[in-house]
Amino acid sequence: MKFTVTRSFSTRISIYILLVTGAILCATFLVFYRSARKQVQIEAETRASVSLDNTVLRIDEVLHSVEVALTNNAWQVDRYIHCPDSMFSIARRLLESNSIIIGSAIAFEPDYYPEKGHFFSPYAYRNGDSIACKQLGVESYDYHYMDWYQIPKLLDRPYWSEPYFDTGGGEKIMTTYSLPLHDGNGKLYAVFTADLSLEWLAQKVGSLKLYPDSYNLVIGRSGTYLVHPYPERILTETIFTATYDMKDTTVVGIGHRMIAGEKGFATIQNDSLSTSYIFYAPVERTGWSVAVACTYDDIFAGVDRIRNRIVIIAAAGLLLLLVFCLYTIRQLVHPLTRLANSIRNIAQGDLMTPLPPLGKRHDEMGMLYDSFGFMQHSLSEYMKELAATTANKERIESELRIASEIQMEMIPKIFPPFPERKDIDLFATILPAKAVGGDLYDFFVENDCLFFTVADVSGKGIPASLLMVVTRSLFRTMASHLKTPAAILSALNDALSESNESGMFVTMFLGVLHLKTGVLAYCNAGHNPPVFFTQQEQAHFLQVTPNIPLGLFHGFSYTEQELTLKADASLFLYTDGVTEAESPDKQLFSEERLLKELDRLSDGTPTFIVNQMMEAIHSHAAGAEQSDDITMLCLHYLPQ
Repeated sequence: MKFTVTRSFSTRISIYILLVTGAILCATFLVFYRSARKQVQIEAETRASVSLDNTVLRIDEVLHSVEVALTNNAWQVDRYIHCPDSMFSIARRLLESNSIIIGSAIAFEPDYYPEKGHFFSPYAYRNGDSIACKQLGVESYDYHYMDWYQIPKLLDRPYWSEPYFDTGGGEKIMTTYSLPLHDGNGKLYAVFTADLSLEWLAQKVGSLKLYPDSYNLVIGRSGTYLVHPYPERILTETIFTATYDMKDTTVVGIGHRMIAGEKGFATIQNDSLSTSYIFYAPVERTGWSVAVACTYDDIFAGVDRIRNRIVIIAAAGLLLLLVFCLYTIRQLVHPLTRLANSIRNIAQGDLMTPLPPLGKRHDEMGMLYDSFGFMQHSLSEYMKELAATTANKERIESELRIASEIQMEMIPKIFPPFPERKDIDLFATILPAKAVGGDLYDFFVENDCLFFTVADVSGKGIPASLLMVVTRSLFRTMASHLKTPAAILSALNDALSESNESGMFVTMFLGVLHLKTGVLAYCNAGHNPPVFFTQQEQAHFLQVTPNIPLGLFHGFSYTEQELTLKADASLFLYTDGVTEAESPDKQLFSEERLLKELDRLSDGTPTFIVNQMMEAIHSHAAGAEQSDDITMLCLHYLPQ
C-alpha cells in the first residue's frame, strides 16, 4: 500500500516545519511592522508639531509686528488731535511703512468733532499699487456697531477681530487689530485700527506642506473656516457644520479642542473608510487654531511598501523551504516506508516476512530497524507460547465445566423432590460466582423425617468446591447413622478438622423435620439464621444458638434447638451471597430487604418465592459483578 501525499510523514513534517517557520516569521514581522509604524507615527507627530510651531510663530510675528506698528504710531493721533484732517496722513504713513497692512482707520467717538458730524473715521487703504484715503463713517456704514470698534471699546483693551468681509470699507476678507485711544482723563475718544487680509494668512499656512497630499486649514474662535483648501467654505462654514453628516464624530471633539486653544493629534475615520490624521496648534494672540490633515497613505506609504515587499519575499522563501523539506525528508524516510510495508505484513500474521536491508546505520533509523527485528522474533516466540497457553486454557475450562457439572449433579435438582408427599413442598437453587463454587444445599426424607441443610464453604473456586464435595458426602454418610442435628454436626466437625492444614471452614444450618408431628430439630454452625414466616405472621429470623463453623476445632460439642411448626409454616434458608449482594454503588442487598421481600412473597409457593427472590437480587445488583455464591432453599410445611 502506498502513502498518499496528504498522509505521508514527510509531507506532514514539512508542513509542521513550514508552519513553525511561518509563525516565527509572522511574529518577527508583526513586531518589526508595529515598531516601524510606531516610529513613523512618532516622526510624523514630531514633524507636524515642529512645522506647526514654526508656522504659528511666523503668524505670531506678523501679528506682533502689526501690533507694534500700531502702538508706535498711536502717539501721532494724540499729538495732532486738534487737526482732524491730519488723521488721513497718519493712517497713510502707517500703510507706507508696513506693507502687510492693507488698511488703517482712526475711528472717533460719535460727534467728537462737531464740525465733522456724527461719523468721523479717516481711512487709508491699498488700491492696487497705490494708497487711497476716504471717510469711512457714513449712515450706511455705522462703524460704531462694528465688532472691531464695539468689542475693544467694551473690553477697553486691544483686540483682534474675527475675520470678516468688510463691505463698504476695504471690500476684502480681513481681520482687524483695534487699539483703544484715551485722552488725558482716561476717556476713550477713538479706536486706531490696522487691517490684515487673509491672503497673507493663507500664504503662511500654505507654506506648511508636510506631505504631498496633506492640506491645511485655520479656524476662528467660533470654528469658522478662515483658511481651507475649498475657498467657498471660508467664512461660510464651520468645522462643525462641514462635518455634520460624517459618521465619525471625532471631528466635533477636535473642533472643540481647537477652539479651546489646545494643541494635539487625533485620528479620524473618513466616510470612504480611509483614515486621516489631524495635527493642530493654537494662535494664542487671536484665538485661532491652525491644523494639518494628512491621509494614511501620506504617513505610512513607505512602511506599507516595505511590508508588501517583505510579505512577497517571505512567501517565496517559505515556498522554497517547503519544496526543500519535502525532497530532503522524503529521501530520509524512504527506508522507513519500506520498513512499514514489511511490518504491516508481519502485523497481518506473516511473521516470516523479511525486513528490508538498511545497511549499517547507527542513527535512530538503525535503532528502529533493530527494535522491529527484535519485536518480530519476540512476536514469533510469543505466538508459539500463546498457542500453547490457549490450548491449556481450553483444557482447563473444559475440566472446570466438567467439574461444575459433576458438582451440580451431586446436589438435588429435581423439583418437586417428593411428588408422592403432600405434607411438604420444597425448592432450592444455587448460583456459583465462578465456574465452581463452595455453597451447598442438600435434603432427603428418611423414616418420615426431612433432613435438609444449607452450607457455605469459606473461599471460592476450586478449593471451596472440593471442600463442598467432601462436606456433602460426609453429610449424607453421617445423617444415615446419626439422627440428631447436633450429633451430625459434631461428627462432621471432627472429620473436617482432622487434616485441615489449609484452615478452611464450613458454615452450615442443619434441620431435621418430623413430618407427622411438625417438630423441627435444628442446629446452626455459624451460618446465617433462617427466616421463618407464614401467611399470617411476618417474616423474622429464627432464633439460633451461635455454634462455631465446622472444621475449626476438633471435639467441639454442638447445641441443637427444637421448634414445632404449625400448618402453612415456611422456612427460608440462604447463604451470605444473598444479603451481601452489591449494587453498582456498593450498597448491600441487606437483611432488611430480605425480610421485606419475603413478606411480599409469603403467600407464594417455594418455587415462586425462590425465583422471585433471585430476580430481586439481580435487580438490586443492576449488572454489577457477582462477588459470592448465591444459594437459597425454601420449604413449606403442609401437614394432612
